[in-house]
Amino acid sequence: MNYSVLIADDHPIYRVGLRHILSSEACYQCTEARDGEAAIQQITEGLPDIAVLDIKMPFAGGLEVLQKTKSLSPKTRFVMLTMYDDSKLIEKAFDLGAHAYLLKEDAESELIRCLEAVCNGQRYLSASIAQRDAAITLGDEKIASLTPAELEIAKLVGEFKTSREIAEQQNISIRTVQNHRHHIVDKLGLKGSNALLHFAAEYFSR
Repeated sequence: MNYSVLIADDHPIYRVGLRHILSSEACYQCTEARDGEAAIQQITEGLPDIAVLDIKMPFAGGLEVLQKTKSLSPKTRFVMLTMYDDSKLIEKAFDLGAHAYLLKEDAESELIRCLEAVCNGQRYLSASIAQRDAAITLGDEKIASLTPAELEIAKLVGEFKTSREIAEQQNISIRTVQNHRHHIVDKLGLKGSNALLHFAAEYFSR
């Protein structure tokens, strides 16, 4: 199956690099946009299967492009491309409907794997984010210390669900989800801004 891919980044050399990576796979047909304004136009007019969007672009960043076009091109899968490993930014991207969050430093080795995942309906998080600080050395006794509600929250976090999505799915408030997440981190002794996401993504995929 062939997929149309829009690559939106304000650095032409980087766009060429991404296009070169995808050229090894005949199933991806690429177009380019040099800024957010052009990306919005191409998504709403061309309805690409995948939009790879730099979060920081002139006129409109990737998150703004996502907000403005998602409902107009519902079949498009959005990949956020960025230099920023920021837990709040990751959560916001997925809350807005992104399908993947990929660091630029990982793009060369992971772009094709990322696109394969989103084409299969999965969410994708850059491996360097998902693995960093994820010391999966916790014994089952620590997992057993979680309440059923906390265990369910942890599993959903491992599926890259945001606090808002978990709250809606569990029919609880976002504050309750955040309290559960705080208790889980404390019980498991996790450290680092993305520690729970790192741990859950790895642990529950085993």
